[in-house]
Amino acid sequence: MIEINLIPPTLRKKKKGKFLLAGFRVSPEVAIGLGVGLVAVLILFHVVLGMMNIGAIAQHKGLRAELEALSSQRQEADKVLGELKTLQETQDTMRDILPKQIFWAQKLNILSDSIPKGMWLRRFWFEKNVFSVEGSAITTNDEAMINVHKFFSDLKDQKEFQDQFNDMELGSIQRRKAGSIEIADFLITMKLK
Repeated sequence: MIEINLIPPTLRKKKKGKFLLAGFRVSPEVAIGLGVGLVAVLILFHVVLGMMNIGAIAQHKGLRAELEALSSQRQEADKVLGELKTLQETQDTMRDILPKQIFWAQKLNILSDSIPKGMWLRRFWFEKNVFSVEGSAITTNDEAMINVHKFFSDLKDQKEFQDQFNDMELGSIQRRKAGSIEIADFLITMKLK
């Protein structure tokens, strides 16, 4: 189709609907298509980001659940480690005792044979290379004090008892009443050589 326009170029109407972009002429359909395409890309981008956000939230919840499970397992592990530490301390104490070959039955027999009338042993233990004996005696006319000191000196005189101990000490003697009876409590400590 040939188009003839007799109107001088300066007076001619410019055609509407065509855009001039950097020297390119773009039809309105193409511009609308580009606009719709850009909006579609932005919507798609937004949807993809939303899905990624939902995935991150789900992953966060899963990691939090794992952390809570690990937290309870950590508490159990800390408990086991505490028990292990206690057992290792006991083992170290036993290791300190065993190489020295202390014959505890002999020591306990000497303790038993040396106890005077009216006195009894309540407890004895070994901790950090110190053997401790705790006992009590019934007091009548300061007889308990004499019995405790006699018991202590008898133990000191026993070579079989003293052969692996040194620094044997008698702690302060504490008096107390149990009803109408006076009782004297004592503590003897001795260090392992």
